[in-house]
Formats: sequence, structure tokens, C-alpha cells
Amino acid sequence: MRARAGLGAVAISLLALAVGCGGGGKSAVRIGILSDCYGAFRSAHELIVASAELPLIERGGKLSGRTPSEGIEGASVAGRPVELLIGCVAGTEDVLPEARRLVEEDGAQILIGPLFAEHGLVLRDYARRRPEATFLIQPSPALELTLTNPARNVFRFTSNAAQSTAGLGWYAFHELGWRTAATVADDVPYGWENVAGFIAEFCAVGGRIVDREWLPLGADPAARAPQIPRSVDGVYLGAALSPMQGFVRRYAAVHHEPARHILAQEVLLLDPQVVARTPGLVAAGTLPLQTTMTEQTYVAAFARAFPTIPPASALAPLAIPFHDGVEAALRALERVDGDLSNSQRRFRDALARVRLESPTGRLRLDGNRQAIVPNYLTRVTTDAQGKPAMTTMKVVPNVEQTFGGYFEPGGPPPSRIAPGCKKGNPPPWAR
Repeated sequence: MRARAGLGAVAISLLALAVGCGGGGKSAVRIGILSDCYGAFRSAHELIVASAELPLIERGGKLSGRTPSEGIEGASVAGRPVELLIGCVAGTEDVLPEARRLVEEDGAQILIGPLFAEHGLVLRDYARRRPEATFLIQPSPALELTLTNPARNVFRFTSNAAQSTAGLGWYAFHELGWRTAATVADDVPYGWENVAGFIAEFCAVGGRIVDREWLPLGADPAARAPQIPRSVDGVYLGAALSPMQGFVRRYAAVHHEPARHILAQEVLLLDPQVVARTPGLVAAGTLPLQTTMTEQTYVAAFARAFPTIPPASALAPLAIPFHDGVEAALRALERVDGDLSNSQRRFRDALARVRLESPTGRLRLDGNRQAIVPNYLTRVTTDAQGKPAMTTMKVVPNVEQTFGGYFEPGGPPPSRIAPGCKKGNPPPWAR
């Protein structure tokens, strides 16, 4: 009887183990994402989740319900099932609790997100305390995230906010003849980081910044237009949250050929009123606004997987990094046969070598595991019917995060007054 009881206990234990491992198969890889379910970007939540799910659908996954946030099932990589876990982050105070829930309670081995610069820095500090997990902190755009003392388990397969300005400083100085400039941007970390990229390149090639205007959230940007010194050659608009139509209208009223006196980040070109008012305007950004074959292929795949979501929204800059993060993680898992053992060392080595053909272009990582990216200068032109159109004027290759050494590890992070304007040693793409 004792022997039978012992055998029964062993059998029960083995059965429990088999159930825990999916009936004898390999255990699941759990990937978590940090989206905004109820905050400022809640309208993009389903799109963000869909973007993260697309690489899983391409590996056998099926939607569990009618909407992306209802989940996905049946995806696998290297013979291991893959589960996608969703965390909701609206404010900085949500980052740590949601990350801990996903990693420590739900068992996420890989975590992707969040959206804001300051949120990413909170997650980086948490990553240092969880060396057993890997963090792809994107699209959070903070420069210092991967520049200064980067955590070994932190990766970013997208540009930071400064990289997204590459090419404009050179263009302002050499093509438009600017020698002095002012900047206008939102008074938030993203705005500081974005303006820092323009300042770094423009000053390195010989330009001078004479005014930096910061817009509090809710302020009227148009009221700042008269405050820009009339003596400056032009103004860089780095605002992403503040509507800039009024500023452009007032600034253009006192400057002939406004396209020669205004440069911007590409979000400005999403405003039809601005586009109509400033033919010839040049803006910089990480996404080609003149459609490429890679973008067309991506949008077609997205439309097949999610027919209820407008296809054009697939190219939203907030959403693409979630797709690229999941895709990069899955490719690394394929290279190591799904092995996440030994503190994920083999997996992270493989992840560091991943090369992606993203809708934003070809991506690879530097030694700090930050993306080296192409950037795009887009000009407002007209099509055959005389309507506004977007033309890629220049592709800026191999944009790396130091801007040729202008941004140094351990240096002051971008702020309202940093970086300073220093001449010399332009980045390679601006020489």
C-alpha cells in the first residue's frame, strides 16, 4: 500500500508539472507591453496593442476576441508558445506598479514600452533591479536612457527625440543660410530632448541659438510669435503637443517666404492648415512621409490582420516601436531556439545583433544597445492635381545618439538651458 501511495504521489506531481508546462510542451515566453489605456493617448491603445500583436499573428497567432486588447492566442517561436501581457500606464506614478505586476506577478520575461521620456527613465531604474528580465524601453525618447551608464538589460530599437532632428541643423546652415536661430517647443522632457538635437547639429556646424521659447501645456503658441527676435534668421518648431497653426500664421505674416524661415519636426506636417500655408516647408522625422515599399508592405500586412482599424494609422510613430520591439525580441528568440536560461545571456547577445527592416528604415544597435537609425527630411510640395504632397528631400543615414560626441555620457541631460551651443566637430552626416 505504501508503495502504491508513493507511486500515486509521484504520478500526481508529474501530472501537475505537465499541466504547468502546457501538457509536456515547452513553457510559454511571456512578453509584456506598457501602453496608455486611459491617459492622454488612450485613443491609441488598441492601435498600440495591435502593432505589438502583428509579429505574433505572423507566427501563427489568432485574435481571442473582436478587439486587439482582448488578447491573442496560438503564437509560437522556436517551438515555444508566446503570450502577450498588457499593462496600463497613464502617468509616471503608474510605471513602477504596472512593471512590477507584469514582471514579478505575471512572469513577463521581456517588457516593451512605455511612451513618455520620463516614464522610460523610471523603467530603466527598475530594470537595474530585475536583471533576470529584458527591457525594450521604447518609444520612450529620453536621450540619457541609453547614453549614460546604460543598464545591460535595456535595449531600444527606435530613435531618441534628438536623433529625430538629424539633418535639419545642416540644412538650416548650409542650404537656407541661417547663422542665428530661435527654438520653440513644449516645456516637457520630450520638447527639451527634441530641441537638443537641433541645437547640437546647428551649433556644431557654426550656427548660434539666440532664443529658446518653452510652451507650458495649454498655452497659446501664437502669443510667442512676436517674442521671437526679428533679427534671427529662422525658427525651429519642436512642439509635439501644442497646436502650432496660430504660431505659423503670425510668424509667416512678417516673414516673406515662410518656408525659408521655419523648420520643424514632422508632426507639424500632419496639420493640413500648416501644410497649406507653408509650401516648401522642410521638416525632419523618423518616418518617411513619402510612402516607401517597406511602408506599403507593412500597412498591407496590418490591414489583413486588423481589418477594423484604418490602415493608415498603422504608421503612427507611437505604435511602430511596439511592433519593432516584439519583432526584434522574436527574432532573437528564434536565433537561440527560445532559450532564456542563464540570465538570458544568449538571448541578449542575439538581441544586440538583430537588424530590423522597419517601416522607419533599417535599424541596428550601437554598443549601448541604442538604435542607429536613418532620419528623413521631408519637403511640402504639390502633386499633379496641385494638392499638397510630401516629398523625401534627403535621407540622413546612420544617425547615432552622441551626434559625433556632442552628447557625452555623464553630461547634463537636455533641459531648458542644456545643451549649450558649441561650435565644432559636427556629426558625420553634417560634415
